[in-house]
Amino acid sequence: MGEHAPFGPLQGVRVLGLCQAIAGPFACSMLGDMGADVIAVENPKGRDTSRPNAAAPGWGTVMDRRNSRSLCIDVRSSQGRSAFDKLVATADMLVDGFRGGQLARWGLSDETLWRLNPRLVIVHISGYGQTGVPDYVTRASFDGIGQAYSGFMEMNGYADRPPLPAFPQVSDYYAGFMALTGGLAALHRAQATGQGESVDVAQFEAMLRCSGFYVMSYLNTGALPQRNAAMNAGVGTYTCGDGVNLFLQSLGAGVLRNLCGVLGISYPSEDFPEGIVGARKGTRAAAVLEEQLAAFLGSRSAQEAEEALSAAGVPASRVYTFAMGEADPHYQARGIFTEWRNAYDDGTTRGVAVVPRLTRNPGRIERGMPCVGQHNEEILAELGFTPEETKRWYEAGILKKESGPKG
Repeated sequence: MGEHAPFGPLQGVRVLGLCQAIAGPFACSMLGDMGADVIAVENPKGRDTSRPNAAAPGWGTVMDRRNSRSLCIDVRSSQGRSAFDKLVATADMLVDGFRGGQLARWGLSDETLWRLNPRLVIVHISGYGQTGVPDYVTRASFDGIGQAYSGFMEMNGYADRPPLPAFPQVSDYYAGFMALTGGLAALHRAQATGQGESVDVAQFEAMLRCSGFYVMSYLNTGALPQRNAAMNAGVGTYTCGDGVNLFLQSLGAGVLRNLCGVLGISYPSEDFPEGIVGARKGTRAAAVLEEQLAAFLGSRSAQEAEEALSAAGVPASRVYTFAMGEADPHYQARGIFTEWRNAYDDGTTRGVAVVPRLTRNPGRIERGMPCVGQHNEEILAELGFTPEETKRWYEAGILKKESGPKG
């Protein structure tokens, strides 16, 4: 565990991350933020392209690889495999971010891993899952592919143009959250029984599970969702008198009643009967609501409108930029933007604080993103390998270490 004292609810839990890009490292960083000892097992023959390099700063990876250590070792070589086997025996969870079945093709099937460590929780994150039609299982996938294949992308954008992917990388992050949920549930059971588990997370399934009303509506009525088609007035983005955008969500009986009060609309009335939950577009109520809303918003700044609506119990928010968030008193009061010391020099990096927040066993940021292979000697020494062995492995190309964050 190096020089850092244990912290958080996952202290004592060791996680191995064999993953690149977003979903897997994000899941591992969330575990690391809560105190797990995360070891990123990286490939000396194939650098994670999302890491910082000469052409790109890799800021997402800077955050998603914080609170981790890096072991850059060729697990497919005989010596690397011997070290990896020892490492697996010490782990509680392994997160795999390759195509379906890739670990098995490397001789690291679930059954093989369980022979090394019967209590190991194995979390597979892939585009199409570990089972199903073989040609699909082995397909490569990125965020946009998960959005396209799941039907999620078809819902986003404008009706008169091709669909657009949602941003940023929602299928990667949804899959990462599903990996966390499944992995922690399996870990809870494994700690109680001593029996490991295999968790199969497919990007497209994560997107489908989070498609809520829209997928359920299709399955039960046959109705496909329409792009950019809000069904009710008073829902969406509006431009206020100062040119700043405000998002408004006037749904629910209480909210709509409160909005009518702010706008001076008679309630209850023929158009707005008691208990109405929304002003359906195409109705007279919708026309009245939009007309009054346009007059209200057009005569006020976005901040004035937001404050008046929020005070009345109507959900509304200016459409923030990160700069607006940084200046916002609530952001500041919660300390959402923070900084931590780099792992490779005396500088610091700014980023988002630990989320979610725990009261009794809070997470924290103990170390920044490591350079590739930064902890090779430290981790191998913990496993009982000598400096002489480590030196020979460097010479043979089994281990690799980079001198800086950009390689």
